[in-house]
Amino acid sequence: MKRETVATAFLVAVILGVLYLCFLMVSPFLSVLAWAIVLAIVFYPLHRRMLRFIRRPGIGALVSCLVVSGIVIAPTVLMVMALVGELADAYQLIEKRVLSGVWRFSLEPGQSTFLSRSIGWLNRYVDLSEVNLPSLILTNLQRLSTLLVNKSTQIIQQFSTFVFKGALVLFTLYFLFRDADALLSKIKELIPLPPSETDQVLHRMRETINATIYGGVAVALAQGFLGGIAFGFLGLPSPVIWGVVMFFFSFLPVVGASIIWVPAVIVLLAQGHVGKGLFLLVWGVAVISMADNLIRPLVIKSRIRLHTLLIFFSILGGVQVFGVIGLIMGPVVLSVALALVEIFRRKITPSAEGVSPHEEVASPPGPAVAGGQGENPPPSQ
Repeated sequence: MKRETVATAFLVAVILGVLYLCFLMVSPFLSVLAWAIVLAIVFYPLHRRMLRFIRRPGIGALVSCLVVSGIVIAPTVLMVMALVGELADAYQLIEKRVLSGVWRFSLEPGQSTFLSRSIGWLNRYVDLSEVNLPSLILTNLQRLSTLLVNKSTQIIQQFSTFVFKGALVLFTLYFLFRDADALLSKIKELIPLPPSETDQVLHRMRETINATIYGGVAVALAQGFLGGIAFGFLGLPSPVIWGVVMFFFSFLPVVGASIIWVPAVIVLLAQGHVGKGLFLLVWGVAVISMADNLIRPLVIKSRIRLHTLLIFFSILGGVQVFGVIGLIMGPVVLSVALALVEIFRRKITPSAEGVSPHEEVASPPGPAVAGGQGENPPPSQ
């Protein structure tokens, strides 16, 4: 075996080993890097406008980070604090009602017409003779109160970690804003593709992130607003706070804002407010939940041209693999994969005529790939 071959093999092995060690060092902060990249892409147009007035890149990046903090991080912190307070209040309410016997009296036979009719309807299909339904409801309400206390404690314990990671996100975001052009040039040099194909992949990433963020925010605004209106109309406490909480939970796939309004329906029914409970149930199913089905496809599908089913499963899979950031990273990974497959297809069939809908979106002509109007995008576009 030639000496050069041995040296090359040794160099490759050392590089792989060092890269693995680098991955181990960076892996605890991958979510921080991902959030910083996402925020850089979303707020980069605003940062470019600020640079027209603030000529010094360092100061402009600092101002942009302060703006992002005011728009995203500060409201999130306030929401977490408000949620902890509301969970504590909910625990005290449940504990008070259970210990005072108010709910026990309401659940006794003949006291609640709605409960009696519901049990009668269920008896047609399920034998409930062996089930003490009132006792079962009270037991689960007590478990719910304990769960609320535990969740409040966990949120408080994790709050310091959240603040620390938020500071790291802003720290990383500062350098992404300040050194955007240089970092983007380095990234393009490292990607072993022709410049036009590199621009296509980066443009697909940028479009997918923007579409996912804008679609999620549009849905969250609608669901939070509709949920807050319903809570206020029904006289439930803190409708504004719960509307904000529903805004944040709307980003979660499958459950979304229902994780807030479904327990409210149960509480209203348990308190004997059958009309209010049924109204909130119908409003939640027919109005709040349907907002997702109407708004998200209009915003996301029209920009990245992915089938709704693909978007749905990419979000679910992304959350499973990446955590909360998977709401964005899932569609991004899928979109980039489709772009690379399209590039590979063109390489093996160079004489193929026409382009697919994905290619039309992913490779616009001219400087728009690099950010539009001659402006460079952030480093991860």
